[in-house]
Amino acid sequence: MKKLLLIVPPIAALLAYLTIVLLYYAFQRHIVFVPGPNNGMTPQKYGLTQYQDVKFKNPEGQILDAWWIHHKDGKTHPALLYCHGNGANLSLLSEVSKLFYDFGFDALIFDYRAYGDSEGVKSDLSEKAVDEDAMAAFQWLKAKGINEHSIIIWGHSLGSSVAAELATQTHPAGLILEGAFPSVYAVSRYRYPWLMIFPFMIHDKFETINYVKERTCPLLEFHGENDTIIPFSLGQQVYQAAVDPKQWIAIPKMNHMDFPSLAMQYRKPIMDWVEKCEETVKTN
Repeated sequence: MKKLLLIVPPIAALLAYLTIVLLYYAFQRHIVFVPGPNNGMTPQKYGLTQYQDVKFKNPEGQILDAWWIHHKDGKTHPALLYCHGNGANLSLLSEVSKLFYDFGFDALIFDYRAYGDSEGVKSDLSEKAVDEDAMAAFQWLKAKGINEHSIIIWGHSLGSSVAAELATQTHPAGLILEGAFPSVYAVSRYRYPWLMIFPFMIHDKFETINYVKERTCPLLEFHGENDTIIPFSLGQQVYQAAVDPKQWIAIPKMNHMDFPSLAMQYRKPIMDWVEKCEETVKTN
């Protein structure tokens, strides 16, 4: 009986640990994707009236919700496609929309299926699904008469991987990555170093580190030095793996969601890079 009592606790601990591993494996998409409804906020809160509510369909026929932020001054502006992070939606990007306008972009900001007012439910979400939605947004810009060689793709956090993958399937003028990570596996190992996770256990890999090797357009990557969600070191891994041409901006004191408060400080280097991308397209 004494020997049995000594054996039971380790077995119980092992079973508890394996249960946690199985729960992670089964419910990881609930961590990766955090869709929420719009809260009614629009760019008008920040004084921007130059935007239009637009809709388009993804390959499954679901209607996706988007904002087309555009200037009406008769001038040509760089076209931007923005892929947001896993917990964002249009209403949470009202301030970002105004910033893009002030930067000088004509920007398409869209919600993936199940996010905001886009059709779909949470169980529809996967890496393949959001990649398809991003491609549908890219095709909307092309249908509007915008040459794909003049489109800048910008992705934040999870959207950085979506944007990077899109850049491997298209021919944009440039790719901007904000708060990027090498892969979901790499982030999982960083956040849960005690958890027995192997690459084959990851449903949605989001292997940004491979996508930046396959793209052909220029890359601009920036990362906050105080990022507590995607650590600075993981962003550096993405940049180090990327093929040229590429440019890196480290932003002191910036956490994962702080860019809106610092954006105007970095407007010039970002837009100088965009101008170089546009010049490269013109000369090729």
